[in-house]
Amino acid sequence: MFRKMALAAAISIIAAGCGGTATTDASAAEEEGIESFEDLEFESPIAEFLGQDASFDFNSDEAQAEFTAQATEAEEQIAACMAAEGFEYTPVDQGQYNFFDGEGEELPYFSEAWVAKYGFGITTQWFGQSEVGTDLVGYDDAAFSEAEDSFVDPNEAYVEGLPEAEQIAYYEALYGNEPELPEDATEEDYDAAYENWEPDGCANEAWSDFDGGFSGEGFYNEFGDELDALYERIEADPRVDAHNQEVSACVAEQGLEYTGMNDLYMRWEDELSSMGGGDPFAESEVDFENMSEEELDAYFADFSFELSDEDKVALGEIQAEEMALATAVIECGGGPLNDEIVLGQVRVEYEQDFLDANQDRLSGFEGGAGDS
Repeated sequence: MFRKMALAAAISIIAAGCGGTATTDASAAEEEGIESFEDLEFESPIAEFLGQDASFDFNSDEAQAEFTAQATEAEEQIAACMAAEGFEYTPVDQGQYNFFDGEGEELPYFSEAWVAKYGFGITTQWFGQSEVGTDLVGYDDAAFSEAEDSFVDPNEAYVEGLPEAEQIAYYEALYGNEPELPEDATEEDYDAAYENWEPDGCANEAWSDFDGGFSGEGFYNEFGDELDALYERIEADPRVDAHNQEVSACVAEQGLEYTGMNDLYMRWEDELSSMGGGDPFAESEVDFENMSEEELDAYFADFSFELSDEDKVALGEIQAEEMALATAVIECGGGPLNDEIVLGQVRVEYEQDFLDANQDRLSGFEGGAGDS
């Protein structure tokens, strides 16, 4: 729920200044002795006002324990709801899966070693390692596959024992119904169908009681538009803009173009999205329709998808571009780690001004009070 601040911390477009040359001035991170995002103390007066821990580490054991506790409670609610619908449901042990171990987490995020391997983590984290082969960089999808393979659903045997019609009814009760759409539905049809659609079903109802570990939904419903405008002003602050311009100029001296992190995502998005397109099974001679469930399980257990040689060449070119840019930008005092340090100093000031100017309207929200 803490949308803009979480985004700013992860992919802020604000760049810290390089102050002329990359070799003579220390970056903000170097000056403060910060080597990775793990060393950052994220400050937010608004988060503090709402009783939220702005520095909460989603990859920590604490985060895993908190999410597992929430998942356990949700599973118990699902079981009660499914029983009321006339079905058996055994709560799934969510503690068997680590929900927060993500790409590149074997290295401290945005440390020198992380950057040397992943650059900015855009083109190098778009595909899994098994998809790009051994000569390019991808995220560790093997870890996810192992977790999925070891995950046990205690309801599988029960559902498989139901007649087909009851299986359909079971999943409708569990996950609800999707909006009805024609077979030739366009993107506009999808947008219209989902615009006012509210998820139903026991699982959605149970999870609606949780908001991902953050309180403050009522606060954001009340002040969301004003907060969007607030963070736009932060990003446009002259001090922030000056740093951004300095980094861009410094990188340009090395013959490269850099206008901010968001622009990098846009620069490569279309090309990345076009890779690996199409149906990987379209030219397969395997008769999937007549395979048993056991045969399908065995087939997909051994199946792996890898980019075409043409896509690998194209990916290699933009990965090389990203790595060169990452090196130059960080040497010039930019990049997400330095950006957050500079942005944070400005954000604290703006957020405190917002709280001071809206004291009367904010009564009732302090500490997350007033949120349902």
